[in-house]
Amino acid sequence: MKLSLLLLSCLVSLPAFAQTTAKDTTAARQQITAVVDDFREAIIEKDKKKFLGLFLREDVTWQSVDGDELMKRRRQKNPQATRINLTARETPARFIEGIVADKERSEEKFTNVRIDTDGTIASVSFEFTFHLDDRVINRGQESWHLVNTDSGWKIASVIWSNN
Repeated sequence: MKLSLLLLSCLVSLPAFAQTTAKDTTAARQQITAVVDDFREAIIEKDKKKFLGLFLREDVTWQSVDGDELMKRRRQKNPQATRINLTARETPARFIEGIVADKERSEEKFTNVRIDTDGTIASVSFEFTFHLDDRVINRGQESWHLVNTDSGWKIASVIWSNN
């Protein structure tokens, strides 16, 4: 009987141990949203310094992956085409340099932005369309990892699909 009462009290008190107070991440979410906005604005403004200032380092992961329909079209032209280009030449710096050099207006539009953070690290994901002037030249899903540094949130990796 004593054992049954002991087990019952342990089971009743278990939810109290399992509950933790959720950390308020409102400020972190606002700061991360500002990074997303600055990324978009730097592309529109062709502002290389502002754009590169958003990244943790010059050599962060910067990787695209071709979607099924694009791969089908590419493989019709080249049966050896691969879904992922693993060259180290693609970097945030090369990306923004291409935008700055281009006479056409560039803009990346984001929808369904989702932020998951504990206030120290974060992941951001969204659907995007990339525009040159008024033409959509790419669309897909994009995901970032960010870290909260002494100088604010910095992007540590960027991956996206080409569709």
